[in-house]
Amino acid sequence: MKDPDTLNARTRDTRDRLVRAGLTLFSRQGLDGVRTRQLVDEAGVNQSAIPYHFGGKEGVYAAVLEHVAAGIVDCLDLGQPTVACADEARAALKSLMQDIVPALLDSETSIAGSLLLAREQLRPTEKFDALYTRLFVPLHTNVADLVADIRNEDRGQRDQVLRAHAVLGQALAFAVAREALLRRLGISALSRKDVADIAEMVGDMAIAACS
Repeated sequence: MKDPDTLNARTRDTRDRLVRAGLTLFSRQGLDGVRTRQLVDEAGVNQSAIPYHFGGKEGVYAAVLEHVAAGIVDCLDLGQPTVACADEARAALKSLMQDIVPALLDSETSIAGSLLLAREQLRPTEKFDALYTRLFVPLHTNVADLVADIRNEDRGQRDQVLRAHAVLGQALAFAVAREALLRRLGISALSRKDVADIAEMVGDMAIAACS
């Protein structure tokens, strides 16, 4: 009889392989553009692994979206912001945006995740609702509330939602339009200093967008 711990380890490894493969492929080709054969070849697993562990390609896609969302959420403090004054709100917003940038840009994995998020924004699948609830609602609400506090307004107004969207878009744009940026800078990849500089800039731009 096989050791249950060994089986669990194999199960986790197989699932992790498929999620990593899915992240790479779905970020490039979207859900409809990826075949199950590509997934198993990329992951180095048997064809039967997809229906066994995920029920089908769509299940892999849902797991990839959850993986991306959880990875970003884990990097951020998305509790309801409590600040005493506008200056504290500015500091909190700048800090949050400076944490978001590395979560989107600091590795090929995070960049692939950013591109997948952009795909879901442009052409939402039936999995978007879960992604929206898991990531976008807490993140967007947090930023909008800080915008309200900076502007000394009651929270929950339409203008705050629009400004929050503009603020978050500044960070996501660096991931979505990364190739153009790399060519303009004459480099093949962003360094840690590049990411840090971008984080500082996006933090400052976020504050400016609240004025």
